Amino acid sequence: MFAYHFPPENAIGGVRPFRFYKYLSRNGLKCHVITVAPGADTIVSSAESMPDPFESGPRGSVGWQFERALRRLVLPGVAGTRWAWAASSAARAFLVANPSACAVIYSTYPPFGPHLAAWRLARLTKLPWVADFRDPMGDNPGDALMTPTSRRVAKWLERQCVRHAQVVIANTDGAAERLRRLYPSWQGKIHLIWNGFDPEARVRPLPLSDGNRKIISHVGELYEGRDATPLLESIGRLIDSGRLSPEAIRVRLVGPVRDGSVPGPEFLEKAARLGWLELIAAQVPQSEAQSISASSGATLLIQPLSTLQVPGKLFEYVQIGRPVLAYVPPDSPSERILQRSGIPYRCVYAGSAPSMMDQRITEFFEMPWKDSVPAPWFEEQFNVERQTAALRRLLESAASG
Repeated sequence: MFAYHFPPENAIGGVRPFRFYKYLSRNGLKCHVITVAPGADTIVSSAESMPDPFESGPRGSVGWQFERALRRLVLPGVAGTRWAWAASSAARAFLVANPSACAVIYSTYPPFGPHLAAWRLARLTKLPWVADFRDPMGDNPGDALMTPTSRRVAKWLERQCVRHAQVVIANTDGAAERLRRLYPSWQGKIHLIWNGFDPEARVRPLPLSDGNRKIISHVGELYEGRDATPLLESIGRLIDSGRLSPEAIRVRLVGPVRDGSVPGPEFLEKAARLGWLELIAAQVPQSEAQSISASSGATLLIQPLSTLQVPGKLFEYVQIGRPVLAYVPPDSPSERILQRSGIPYRCVYAGSAPSMMDQRITEFFEMPWKDSVPAPWFEEQFNVERQTAALRRLLESAASG
């Protein structure tokens, strides 16, 4: 398993491979993880931590300058290209030390380093490769750092991964359909395994933190692809017009906030003075984040740009069982999940007219807020233990040719 992120590192990208490792191992498959995360071997015994030389090595070397240029011109953000070479070499050494193993290579993107390591190892060993895409590689609307050139390169790299992997996994129905549409010759190798929840770490509702207000909470980073400005401005209009009372509601935003993802200072100061907006622009531990969500009367989902991705917090929201206000595009995967979840919700569509946004938000705050139990469909589709059984079948199919 090539997984750039992995526990104990507190990164969302490590959750999916860790859960797969956990349940594959319990069901008799031996998994060896190669990751950047320091201390991974304290979480799972068969893990090998390899620092990313771009982050930990000497700056100014030829290799460092090469990856710096690559990041600036081709693959913005974390790339892990030099790490990929070291990781694939370590994996090859592991295979040499275990010559009788019937092995399959699994890698998870982003960043690109794990797929590059898996691609190289598959070429060297002729072993089957399972490429897991947690995000689209070339069509990620939330990645504002990508230029037209970098998007073309990313799409070419994505095509090579789909071409050379024996199995390709997407984590939403929209992402899987996109891959099948782009690569019809290889659509038979493209499969869907959603993100989901660990049944041994369920998130349950907690007593409400304030019974006198309707509190709706969002815990997580706000950035270019998660711009809450239109949503907050709509609530501000409703309060100014008297359609909502600032004493009756509170919107709680907890997490880092990048420039341009919330309204300007004058708006925020007025909202805070009236008491309906609480903004805590700081990262909080996952346990605290879950506690804030679970003790709120409702939860807020902000994913206005992507018709392909589903924020991981949606699966926590549905487990909590309280109303969800989703700021999403029409017919998004998040909306399709909410439609069948059994949980009360309203969707506010990104790009809709201000009057329509105001109407949907008014409906949300006027609807009964009550605890609900998720539908059986949600358990069947998103329980990670069941999802891992599907992954195992794909791994075994790849191994058998």
